[in-house]
Amino acid sequence: MTKSEYMQALREKLHCYNGALQQEILEDYEQHFAEGMAAGRTEEEIIAELGNIEDMLQEFSEEDLKQEIEAVEAQANQNGSYDTLYREVVIEGLVADVEISASGDDQLRVNYVNEGNEAQKLRYYFYQYEEDGVFYAGVKERKGGSDGIKGIKGIWGLFSNGSWSSDNIELSVEIPARIPAVKLRTTSGDLTVQRLRNQSVEAQCASGDLRLEKLRCEQLHGMTQSGDLEAEELRVGSKLKLNSTSGDLDVTDVSAPAMSLQSTSGDLRAEQVQTNNLQLQTASGDLEVDEAVSDLIHMQTASGEIECRDVRGGTLQVVTGSGDAELEADVEICIGKTGSGSISLEGCAKLQKVQLYSASGDVHLDLEMVEGATIVTHTASGDMVIRGYEASGRSYNCSYGSGACQVEITTASGDIEVE
Repeated sequence: MTKSEYMQALREKLHCYNGALQQEILEDYEQHFAEGMAAGRTEEEIIAELGNIEDMLQEFSEEDLKQEIEAVEAQANQNGSYDTLYREVVIEGLVADVEISASGDDQLRVNYVNEGNEAQKLRYYFYQYEEDGVFYAGVKERKGGSDGIKGIKGIWGLFSNGSWSSDNIELSVEIPARIPAVKLRTTSGDLTVQRLRNQSVEAQCASGDLRLEKLRCEQLHGMTQSGDLEAEELRVGSKLKLNSTSGDLDVTDVSAPAMSLQSTSGDLRAEQVQTNNLQLQTASGDLEVDEAVSDLIHMQTASGEIECRDVRGGTLQVVTGSGDAELEADVEICIGKTGSGSISLEGCAKLQKVQLYSASGDVHLDLEMVEGATIVTHTASGDMVIRGYEASGRSYNCSYGSGACQVEITTASGDIEVE
């Protein structure tokens, strides 16, 4: 352990004590480090001399503990304003509902409110500090017993029957655009991020919901585990990445050169998006894209459904294991694959290449707007109706008009219909 790590641990352990006591202990420890290093001792040797922080805290009296309770009550509602130029802001909300917004006057502001009972105020506390050009603030939980501050576990019993809620803890932060990087995390609380103009934004929730609204940044990464993720009116300069484990992901009115939307079991929905490369992937969830413009759109799900409406661009690729794919696309190339699901594609006038594959599902292709196509179809046991003609056999080839659009359709036991 280094001096920096040891002093940080000391600050965290002292946080609930009254300010004068904190300052006195911190100054004594800093002096001990200064004298020890001047005498040639290493940081590790000095830390060994100072000993375990918890052992030191055991020396304080019941009066000190009383002052601790009073200090906790005083800090349940805190706010502050800062004009220092930091290179990064790190906010850890833990159980608090966190609201992040852009500063209107170039000041960094933090406001913490804990409106719970005394037990909750003792259990959760607000912290903030600065280190190496980074501003840290957030909510932490005090630990009882030998791992935490003396007497806390017993004090909880004075005010609580053993259960409490953290729903009424809130943390709001206003962040100036001049701070390059912003990192935000919550565990069970919800996280809302609005109107930031910072270069890099990273927002992460465990079980709470994440909402991103009206952000303008160069890079944006949003993550949730079991919570839902909602993004609206985002303008990202380089790469946008949004991930959810089991929660749903909903994106509306978003633009970025590259856009990646991923979930393990949640549904993904993208509407009014503009990008060069749009990637949507989920294991068991459904995928839906509406009003999208992209050079490449790739959509993949193991068992979910895929639906595209008003999709424009270069290439559309869709892959689903057992779900159906319903596609309405104004693209040049469309490639669709499904295991047991069916595929339906309504093509456009500029369509140049179509490849559709299904193991046991049906395939339906509408070429009404395509002036000419060369069509090759294969099926093992299904029926085929190609432009009104009931084809016999396992394969069928035909061409009409200019024959420019190349169409290949394959299915094992499903039916094929081309209009």
